[in-house]
Amino acid sequence: MNTLNEKLAKVLSISDERECAESFEKFCAENFENLPLPGENRMFDRAMWNASQYHTLSKKDAAIVKRVTGKLMGEGEAAKAQVLKLQELVGGTKQKAIDTWQEMLAAMSWQQMVPAGAMRGVGAQLVGLGTFQKNIDDANIQINLGWHVDTDQLRVLMQAKDSAENAIADVEMRIMESERGVVFTRKTNEDGSVVAPSVKVGPGKYQIQVIWLDKVVETPFFRI
Repeated sequence: MNTLNEKLAKVLSISDERECAESFEKFCAENFENLPLPGENRMFDRAMWNASQYHTLSKKDAAIVKRVTGKLMGEGEAAKAQVLKLQELVGGTKQKAIDTWQEMLAAMSWQQMVPAGAMRGVGAQLVGLGTFQKNIDDANIQINLGWHVDTDQLRVLMQAKDSAENAIADVEMRIMESERGVVFTRKTNEDGSVVAPSVKVGPGKYQIQVIWLDKVVETPFFRI
């Protein structure tokens, strides 16, 4: 069976640009469940960019192309440098902060599943940054992130599964502070889960890192 890269190489070898674009469209339909995320496979990104010149894209596909080309132009690095101030999620600037966070996630190829901004009482006020996911090779990582406003605690729930929806143990999650380094680390259990409901944090600039085998993915930075 040909690998995705072998199939992509065959698509890109077609000299007629319109035929190449149509072949790529067929490739996407046939391999929908295994397509890489934008920015993870240069051949896929190149083929998508070429195809976009010859087809009217849906809004969803156009957004993907924008993310791909933005990453190739370095916007992903800009997103890493940008920092969301969590305090802005409380009060009049809430919607702007939510939009900024979601743009930062998208620029780093995280897919937002549950939007940010939900607030509810759990003893202390909780601001939700939503649930978002990303693939590391064949591992799908889902993170739910929240901030307990009154106590300066983070709530992080993480789930790791393979392409067959089986739980993956020993995927490491780290909470990093830009100056102090690792402030919390835990690995997924046999259910593929990390449950960290009350991680005490102080003022600083944080991000979450996920390590699986020799790969590391990071969330955008956020400031407490």
